[in-house]
Amino acid sequence: MTYPQFKNDLQRIHESEVYGIALFDTAAQLTRNKERKQKWLALKALEEHTLNRYLAYMQESGQAVVEPKGWALKGRAEGAALGLMPWRLAMKLLKDGTVPFQEKFLRLKQHANEADQQFFAYVYAHEKAIEAFAKSELSKQDNSLKAVRELLGASHKL
Repeated sequence: MTYPQFKNDLQRIHESEVYGIALFDTAAQLTRNKERKQKWLALKALEEHTLNRYLAYMQESGQAVVEPKGWALKGRAEGAALGLMPWRLAMKLLKDGTVPFQEKFLRLKQHANEADQQFFAYVYAHEKAIEAFAKSELSKQDNSLKAVRELLGASHKL
């Protein structure tokens, strides 16, 4: 697969997952609400699962892994803010924050060859699941983690 932004878009997956793990872990640590803590931890589990899939993909495809710089720190700083701010505002920021990642992950999915299609479809779906969670929380719907749970599968108890 080749297109001008391919390497940058592929690296963005790694950056996104490192950032997301730090973001959701810090938010979970700082929130006082037990239910919200569990939701943050479920999102963290999805990010960890996606990072593991990314690293496996990179190894299988023989591509070099470049550790992202500054993304974990950014995630911790923004996670602290999310964990302490009003829930509705946190969900709006989370929903809006998925947009730039979705753009890159959709581009990867659209340009993927048949062998890579499943992986890049998963990467895009995982970002859509985070967006769906935030939208559900904003709408005060039950089962806001449905898409997250589906992606994690039965192996994770959430």
